[in-house]
Amino acid sequence: MRYFFNVSCLLLLFRQFKNKKFLIASFVIVFALFIAITPAFANNSDDSWILNRQGIYKISQGNMEGAISDFEKACRIDPFNETALSNLACARNNLGVYYAKQQNFKEAVRQFKNAKAQKPEDISIRLNLLSTLVTVKNTADADKEIKELLKLRPNDSELVIKAATAYQKIENSESAISTLQEYLERFPDNSKINYILARFLYLNGRLTESRFYLNKSLEVDATDKKCMDLLNKLDKEVSLEQNTNTLSSKHFELAYPESFSEEWAEELVGQLENAYDEIGSKLNFYPEQKAQVLLFQTNDFKMVHDLPDWAGGVYDGKIKLPVPLNSIPLALKGAIYHEYTHHVIYLITSGNCPVWFNEGLAQIFEKDLDGLSEVQDYEFDDDLDFQEIDDGFRNSPNRLMAIKLYRLSYIATCKLLDENSWSSIAEILRLLSIGKTFEEAKQLAMY
Repeated sequence: MRYFFNVSCLLLLFRQFKNKKFLIASFVIVFALFIAITPAFANNSDDSWILNRQGIYKISQGNMEGAISDFEKACRIDPFNETALSNLACARNNLGVYYAKQQNFKEAVRQFKNAKAQKPEDISIRLNLLSTLVTVKNTADADKEIKELLKLRPNDSELVIKAATAYQKIENSESAISTLQEYLERFPDNSKINYILARFLYLNGRLTESRFYLNKSLEVDATDKKCMDLLNKLDKEVSLEQNTNTLSSKHFELAYPESFSEEWAEELVGQLENAYDEIGSKLNFYPEQKAQVLLFQTNDFKMVHDLPDWAGGVYDGKIKLPVPLNSIPLALKGAIYHEYTHHVIYLITSGNCPVWFNEGLAQIFEKDLDGLSEVQDYEFDDDLDFQEIDDGFRNSPNRLMAIKLYRLSYIATCKLLDENSWSSIAEILRLLSIGKTFEEAKQLAMY
């Protein structure tokens, strides 16, 4: 989760602050800048400037609420005192950042909303508010804030991307897609937004539209590798579409080979819905949007995805599984639970989850939680290098190395679960979603 400050020097200062005293010192520096440019006014304006200085002094004493009160009085006495107004908005915004870092999101939202009321044109304040609303999954207020932001700067491409990304995070893909499409109606040659829109459409199973925008992006930048890679993957999937059927359930959109019967597909969808309920109950998260699930016959799966031979599935925003010709749905239960776990963890953490923890949880659900008994007598290495495990996964390990990495991930996650509750595991994932490191999240979740 990213927050913005009103004054550029604060961006550097707040990256370093470790405690409230440093926060206070940062305020003093900022407000001293305003004092330096304060003009002289007479009559009632003098009282406004006195209160402004008084507010700055209270900040130096750690009396934040008192300082805000003084700035408010200064603005009431002289509504044209832009310095006091800026100080007030800056104080509330940065206090909101402080509360957000302390995970007091209710108070952070209150401070950001008040700061916004004082300086509605300040985009950084509004983005801080939006980020917090997305974090606490306040979808209604987040939607309202996004629309207000887009009215302020409809032609700001980076702001449009932030708005669409926020919609994705609150699982409103249709609004994310329409936001990008509306921008491209005015500026059709923006390669970056064409690519982002194409990816959103791809993840929602709209392959024909996705290809259109990928081609538009490549018209502008024919060397964009990520765009070419996605187009290549999409074309491979499209080539198999004519031999697939689809089935929709409450929480899933399934595409499966036409060689399998509808009864077979319905039984498999039942497995998916069971995963939705069981994993949701443990991790306290139930996705609102339907997940895209693609089943390929084994050879087709290898054709579409250049993966090692030990890979039993893949999650890239869609759940994709290879299916042997004579398999029964029950035989796919482990793979379904494994890949659906990745889907849920991605949505909860916005992708900010260590690979070892992600794979460890996926294996626990794949094994139907029975695996805990398998590791009770395992001697766990407390000095295990988790970064080394993550790097190992990313470096395309061979089969033997993959087995070792999965085993280490599984053991470490089982040990963590054995020492904590599922509610603690869910809290760790939530804390990862707001930018905490795993160690920070673990410490906070355990207390």
